[in-house]
Amino acid sequence: MKRLLAFSAALLLALGQEYRALPGANTGRPDLDHSYALVYPAPNPRAILLLVPGLLGGSTNFALLAEHLRAREPGLEVWAWERRANGLEDRSGFLLEDPMAYYRALALPDLSPLRGWGLEVHLKDLDLAVEAARARAPVVLAGHSLGAALAGLYALLHGEKLSGLVLLDGAPGVVPLAEEAFYEGADLPFGRLVGYRAFLRGEGSPVLAWPGLGPKELALAEAEAFLAARRPEETLPFGPYRATREALALLRVDDDYSLFPVFSVSAGRAWAREGLSLLGLLQGRIVFTPRGPRAGPIAWRDTGEATDPRAFLRAFALPETGFSEWYFPYRLLLEVGGYPYILPGLKPRALPYPLLALGAGRGLYPKAEDFPLGELFPGTEVRLWVLPGLTHLDLLTEREGRTAGILLRYLKGLGLGGPGGPP
Repeated sequence: MKRLLAFSAALLLALGQEYRALPGANTGRPDLDHSYALVYPAPNPRAILLLVPGLLGGSTNFALLAEHLRAREPGLEVWAWERRANGLEDRSGFLLEDPMAYYRALALPDLSPLRGWGLEVHLKDLDLAVEAARARAPVVLAGHSLGAALAGLYALLHGEKLSGLVLLDGAPGVVPLAEEAFYEGADLPFGRLVGYRAFLRGEGSPVLAWPGLGPKELALAEAEAFLAARRPEETLPFGPYRATREALALLRVDDDYSLFPVFSVSAGRAWAREGLSLLGLLQGRIVFTPRGPRAGPIAWRDTGEATDPRAFLRAFALPETGFSEWYFPYRLLLEVGGYPYILPGLKPRALPYPLLALGAGRGLYPKAEDFPLGELFPGTEVRLWVLPGLTHLDLLTEREGRTAGILLRYLKGLGLGGPGGPP
């Protein structure tokens, strides 16, 4: 196994990436007190773009964006950050011939440490990551979705350590909780939100596990994508029919078929007879589901939408890291939603550099005025963009490099980048 891990690390370096463990907040568990980064290194970087993933997101959320950025600006070093829970993931299955079989039998680790991993711990982890990056070059912090909330809160606390701030379809308040819901809980369509007081008494799960988005489901989705990237045309059973591995993996995440729009990309269409999903209709959404093949197995077609399906699968999972955070701490979600009650002394502040906010036309912030930036960063120059037609995740995975172009123009405006490109 050690040889396989060494080979995997060597392969990452050959691909121009390096997976690093970073110092983390001291919680009395030196084996777990780390965060991580998938680093795209530059020999003498002019700047480091430190990217923070969103809810349930892992570092390869940013793999395709990082490739666009580095291709256009070799002097930029990109760090795709990953929260400390990645240290609990058993990724040895990706070194086996059949990772799907391995993760079907996945045994959960001890999840009790997650009860202490709230907003304070993660902000300290992020501060230590910023300090590690600052030792090499000026740091621009960029967060996506809930990661944008973390990045924005960090800037309110330590904005002087940064040279720029980017909010990608998110901001502090992206998952707002009323005070009563935060402390006492609330009934949601998918179940009961355990309140903060009950959670501190030991009630509820320490890990976020929504239906279809629990740790095992996330591990299996990564394993499925990992195999689909390597053997896309291989066929497997799919109900009474057969389907290619590529189609099976993409049916989980494409915007036409996924039951979770915030976790979907627009990556093509299944070549199949289709019907409407009853679960989708119950959500008030038109969601398709394959009812059978048109000819041969159910296959996947690249229809030229925003995200290239095969590039997306190629970037989805690596032996060290992947697209998902399998063990997302429930406490972190709760405290980010209720940050005004957790950080009552946090005050709005002006930043000494412009702030870039970039929304997605089919995402959480489809209009520039949706970003609540004036009240958070009064007196700060704000540059607002919305890319039409993109889903929340397309913003990171889109094939044309529009997101990368806007980011590079922003960096150039800060004096930290090259020519950039058109939005």
